[in-house]
Amino acid sequence: MSVTAPSRGLQRYDGALDLAVGAGKLLRSHFTPPMRLFRPYAEAGEPRTLVVANVAGGVVGGDRLRVSLDVGADEALLATTQAAEKVYRSDGAEAVLSNTYRVGPGAVLEMLSSGTILFDGSRLLRSTEVDVVGGGCFAYAETVVLGRIARGEVFANGSLKDRIRLRRDGRLVWADDFGLDGDIAASMAARAGLDGAKALGTLLLVGQGAGQSVEIARAQPLDDGLLIGASALSADCVVIRILARDPATARTALAGIWSASRAAWLGRPARMPVIWSV
Repeated sequence: MSVTAPSRGLQRYDGALDLAVGAGKLLRSHFTPPMRLFRPYAEAGEPRTLVVANVAGGVVGGDRLRVSLDVGADEALLATTQAAEKVYRSDGAEAVLSNTYRVGPGAVLEMLSSGTILFDGSRLLRSTEVDVVGGGCFAYAETVVLGRIARGEVFANGSLKDRIRLRRDGRLVWADDFGLDGDIAASMAARAGLDGAKALGTLLLVGQGAGQSVEIARAQPLDDGLLIGASALSADCVVIRILARDPATARTALAGIWSASRAAWLGRPARMPVIWSV
């Protein structure tokens, strides 16, 4: 493991975290501030577990942060984040977050984000690149909260550009772009937009047996202001979307689908990581 100090000339963070596991051991672990990596003891029934953290306490315009996780053949890794990432009001510059995940043959990577909170006036450009090789399995979850809802603040000014690319054996199989800019309030209120939702969740499940998560998602109870949609891109590739007016409702729905899906699909305990309860 190595740690590199930031350049004294930087006024914004340019941080990265790069980890690779394979052949039953840690092959590579490198990070630069403000990114940190924690490796708690795995709970019973769980694979190697790690927590990705931004110890700066949030993201501001001009920050550039990168995370790369590479899981080698027949390895298993459960990754989560320390807390919801807060993206603060910008002075005009975009914050750029780049995530890269690679899953080798027969490997399993679960990447469960604690979510992202966009403060009013924030500007975020995020890209997520995924490559699943051979018979690998990949599960990804992310929730975006549009404003500090508990304080009565809604994300009405700024911009969000969220890009996901999924490849299987190097071939592009799914491309998704979501954006909010301009008259954000109108987009959030429109029936063809977010229909009043202030939180949106995405689950992506890839690998043999992932298709059963469609019925799990459709069986979730729908509270007022909660919408859940599940699409099977193929028999072993599923995208699930969650829209909710209350972020806590979105988080509960995501946890229910995630827990039940990993139990049925991967044979893992039907639970969220302990850090989600801290």
